[in-house]
Amino acid sequence: MGTQPLRERVLIVGAGIFAEEIGAWCLEKGYPTSVLNLEGWPAPELRPTLEAEARRSALAVETLPYPAEAKQVLTEILDEALPPEALLLSLCLTISATRVAGWTRHPGRVVGFALLPPLSLGLPTELACPLPGDTGALERARAWWQALGLSPVVVQDAVGMVHPRILCALINEAAFAVMEGVATPEDIDTAMKLGTNYPRGPLEWADLIGLDLVVAILDALEAEHQSGTHRAAPVLRQMVRAGLLGRKSGRGFYNW
Repeated sequence: MGTQPLRERVLIVGAGIFAEEIGAWCLEKGYPTSVLNLEGWPAPELRPTLEAEARRSALAVETLPYPAEAKQVLTEILDEALPPEALLLSLCLTISATRVAGWTRHPGRVVGFALLPPLSLGLPTELACPLPGDTGALERARAWWQALGLSPVVVQDAVGMVHPRILCALINEAAFAVMEGVATPEDIDTAMKLGTNYPRGPLEWADLIGLDLVVAILDALEAEHQSGTHRAAPVLRQMVRAGLLGRKSGRGFYNW
């Protein structure tokens, strides 16, 4: 019986389901993996551990979806501690990969990626290279995601990339329809599932993603484009203020 090839050490650092799920996939595929869940970051007492783990890693996956200030602090620490040849993959749902690379001394190692909950193996993963770009880093990142069991798709670097941008716009329109009394969340989701063959309705999808993340993506898109197109529905903001975030809080448009 042959032996599995030695896998490069991976550091997953960030928050919530992104860190947990990607870390679990890495372990399942045989990668030596450390997972640091930084809910409530910044946490100064974790910095020595973070730096020590980064120094022995060949690849770091930063999974903080927002805010930009926390992502910048984390990115700068990782960039300083990682070996020069290590890759730095950054979750770019509310920010561009180019902006992340601008926080580093080694921008050529940065590759942005985009995934949305619910996370599962086999999903397409969008990858974006920051300007001016390093195709070598991009190809290494693509090969790593493929080895992990996902389907990487290369897109142009932009806030929200493709799937998060379009899905959150759809969710936002559905939320406006609820707010205006057009239909109930259940009826809107049924209409969209039957009418478009979506795997789930947009409001159920919003609950699975987390309404706070949906609003954060919409706000980032509106700040980037300043067109009014991505203005978040007031009902989404009110629900976030009330802590009605969807599945993770037990209640959103639905009870979970």
